[in-house]
Amino acid sequence: MQKHKIPCLSFFLHSVLALALSIAPTALVVAMEKPYPGTFFESDELLMVVIPRTPEQMAAFYEARGFPQQAIDKVTATCFVTIHIDNKSRRVTWLETANWQLTSQGKTLDILDRDSWDTTWEEIDLPQAFRSTFYWTQLPPVVDLHPDEPVGGNIVLPGSTERFDIEANFKTGADKQGEPLQVRFTNIECARTEAQP
Repeated sequence: MQKHKIPCLSFFLHSVLALALSIAPTALVVAMEKPYPGTFFESDELLMVVIPRTPEQMAAFYEARGFPQQAIDKVTATCFVTIHIDNKSRRVTWLETANWQLTSQGKTLDILDRDSWDTTWEEIDLPQAFRSTFYWTQLPPVVDLHPDEPVGGNIVLPGSTERFDIEANFKTGADKQGEPLQVRFTNIECARTEAQP
């Protein structure tokens, strides 16, 4: 496993491009090139990049799309993490977030899923157009990644999360009967303030 952290200035310069590419609809996501803007795992079969987002970054992104302040306040009260995955193998690799294990301080951590966000948006009566845009930016829960196919999007964790671990398990093969892949990241920190040069 290789892990790489870019200095603060480089992280800031890469953040706008990486955010736009990584949270675009799956069909528009492109393969990521080095230097990767976050902690990463890379092998001959898979690239996975983990990029915590600051509240300022997420507020700017959704403000630019006209989101009301109430919705932005809900977003910035959580921990946003952009995930980018490239299937570098010659077989189908299955992204299924239900097969991932996230933990914080030894306790299981749940991704805030669509049902959770539906409840949040109902509380503030967020118009459907904004909800659709928001869901468009999330990491799909299930994708069968074909050779050389990338996928990207956000996972969202409770705002009380400070640091967390990810164990991402991937089934392989069209019938899911191939040798599974496992990727682990430890001690990932939720970004709380804007990166400074």
